[in-house]
Amino acid sequence: MIKAILYACVLLAGAHCAAAENAEALGVKNVSFKENWDSRRVLKNPGKGWYHHILDNGVDNYKIFDEAVFESFPGMDHLYIRIAWSYLEPEEGKFDWSLIDGIVEKYVPKGYKIAFRITGKATGILSGPGQHVDGVNYATPYWVREAGAKGTVVEAYNWLAASWAPEYGDPVYLEKLDNFHRAFAERYDGKEWVAYVDVGSIGDWGEGHTGFSKQAPPSVETVKANIDVYLKNYKHTQIVASDDMIYFGKPEADVRELYEYAVDRGLTLRDDSILVASYVKDYIKTWTVSHPQFYDPLYLKKPIVLEMEHYGSVREPGNWIGKNGEGAIPEVGRSGADIMRKALETMHATYIGYHGPAEEWLAENPDFAAELANRCGYWYFPVSARFPAQMKRGANGVGIEWLNRGVAPAYQKYAVIFRFESSDGKNSFDVKIDDSGNARWLPDAPVMEKYAVNIPETTKSGDYVLKFKLADFSAGKGRDVQIALKSECVDADGFAELGRVRLD
Repeated sequence: MIKAILYACVLLAGAHCAAAENAEALGVKNVSFKENWDSRRVLKNPGKGWYHHILDNGVDNYKIFDEAVFESFPGMDHLYIRIAWSYLEPEEGKFDWSLIDGIVEKYVPKGYKIAFRITGKATGILSGPGQHVDGVNYATPYWVREAGAKGTVVEAYNWLAASWAPEYGDPVYLEKLDNFHRAFAERYDGKEWVAYVDVGSIGDWGEGHTGFSKQAPPSVETVKANIDVYLKNYKHTQIVASDDMIYFGKPEADVRELYEYAVDRGLTLRDDSILVASYVKDYIKTWTVSHPQFYDPLYLKKPIVLEMEHYGSVREPGNWIGKNGEGAIPEVGRSGADIMRKALETMHATYIGYHGPAEEWLAENPDFAAELANRCGYWYFPVSARFPAQMKRGANGVGIEWLNRGVAPAYQKYAVIFRFESSDGKNSFDVKIDDSGNARWLPDAPVMEKYAVNIPETTKSGDYVLKFKLADFSAGKGRDVQIALKSECVDADGFAELGRVRLD
């Protein structure tokens, strides 16, 4: 009796969250969820979100100083390790994984993934990119040069120390690079916590361009040869290439050839130039995205990575003004935040990076960080549902209309779980459907999915509350995929209510 009263109280307390219900002929219920949508609550979901440069052109930049603040960062998905090769293989065949493994051991148990870019050329203060010999920095280990790889010393200027730039197509360089990535892949390829690995072996900071090296742009053959090293060694991890690697200093025919070479082999792309000062001037019509044509239709198949210019370098020339970057930039009449929003939409990006100190970025941009955490990648809203008021053992048709208000699809199939909750809890049971259809839910295109909900023959008759949720089982153990309903409309197990049904 007490349980029944408590159950009735739960129903009454949750009545304002239950979908608006209309009975129709043949005992079919139609419900609407729109009045319970919540576009402000930040959803932390798999396979999308912000990332933080935890190692960047050295080992001291962008350290996390306040773990409590970092753990409150909305939608933080992964940590991005951009580190010079020379840190990891200081002597040929002798590897030091301690910098990486220390981060993995600390942050993977907290639910973060890790992404990698191992660079062959970097700039910075002396010793910043790794080894330094006779006043010259070596992102590619010095022993590679000693082994006969060709390259040039780029003289110091401004705050940059002298650095060695390898010839990226040199046979010795490619041989040693291949050996390194074989060892790296043996250790990390296919780990379920690895988000992706960048082709970092070409250009300044591994970005594919040679603007700070005073070298000729890498040839088509050189770019292909470097991509091939990654394709050879990484069989289970998503490979990402900087768009500069595709287009820098190349005629259109070469750009098309390299683009097709990369995407036809399963690579995806990233743009590290959002809100770079010269791009604000030269590419404002495409929101500082220099090659928007690269990303559509690529985003339909692969996740895209968007990276903001170093946060300090965006603020310094006045391209990020005020709280949440909402102040208009006088020269262009748009705010930095608006440019980044539009760049996100243009690229259909799933992963986004602010490239700065986490505590500073979040303190100055709390609302913007939350907004883009939801908007990047997928963002699921249930629109309506249709189901029989009286169900039978065996197959029952349940339809749910979904709307993806993000900028991209998900690239992983998620399950939908229906829960039948009895008043006393003793007869409650779940029905799992492995494919919710979510991979087909494209941005701003409502989709009605029809599910065959099979109720076991042994199920007891009675009244049940029908609930549902999405879940990701790609890593074995299920993880909830949150949907954009008010928090009070989702129970402690992540289920939202559809309505009451009778099973006879």
